[in-house]
Amino acid sequence: MSEIVMNENNVNILQDDEYVQPGATPQWPGYILTVGSTGINVSIMQSYLNAIRRQMYPSISYLSVDGIYGNNTKNTVMQYQGLSGLKQDGIIGQLTWNSITEDYASLPVSPENIYPGSPLRPGDSGIEVRNMQLKLNRLNPVYTAINYQSADGKYGTNMTNAVRRFQGQFNLTTDGIIGEKTWNKILEVHTGVAVNNNTAVSSSYPGYVLNTGSSGDSVRFIQSYMNYINSHYSYGWPLLSVDSKYGQQTKEVVKLFQTKYSLKADGIVGKDTWRKIISTFNSVI
Repeated sequence: MSEIVMNENNVNILQDDEYVQPGATPQWPGYILTVGSTGINVSIMQSYLNAIRRQMYPSISYLSVDGIYGNNTKNTVMQYQGLSGLKQDGIIGQLTWNSITEDYASLPVSPENIYPGSPLRPGDSGIEVRNMQLKLNRLNPVYTAINYQSADGKYGTNMTNAVRRFQGQFNLTTDGIIGEKTWNKILEVHTGVAVNNNTAVSSSYPGYVLNTGSSGDSVRFIQSYMNYINSHYSYGWPLLSVDSKYGQQTKEVVKLFQTKYSLKADGIVGKDTWRKIISTFNSVI
């Protein structure tokens, strides 16, 4: 695991390449965490306590992973300390830190794959958000309509867009929120990509034709799928910018696709062309 470092304000931050792996036991930072503490080490402890709650101590309270050590975090730490035979002071010193990290590392199910118990949504932050960012990024090489994003642990606009574009390809409500169904589907699709057994998309026809001037996620899906089909078969068609804008080049590539697959070559994506693009993409991933 990459080293945890401190910024100029003495607040712990994650390096860009850092990811808390299951089984990892990050070292105590060298100072206590208590009410008023903030930063990534607080987020780590909140996330770890949530995972421990789900698999070991269901009686302790669930925490919002926000990196802020408030009274809720103090109370949960005290509950954990009582169950672990530690001094119940609500402070994370070295003994409590080591106990939490050791319990987390011993969990029977990979903790980062367990649904946190409540939806992740815009404005949230922490390790669980970062975990989903990393997983969504790893889907991008196959499902290129899912925008790549900085894995900063902050659920902002880029994260919301990526989640919505994921949902739109796998028959989920496109609300940009990671509820349990979306969480589990991300894990399923991520596992498929990891073992080269990619999951078929089920992108729904938008209910209207796509033509020059159209925009939005439906256009983005078509651009993504056309590029993948083109690359797989080495057709030599122009590479499309996956920008959600149906311009002249998108229209020309759609015409090439329609000609190749014996459809009316008008450059317009109606229901028949949509279905053929989806089925062809699914046949080659």
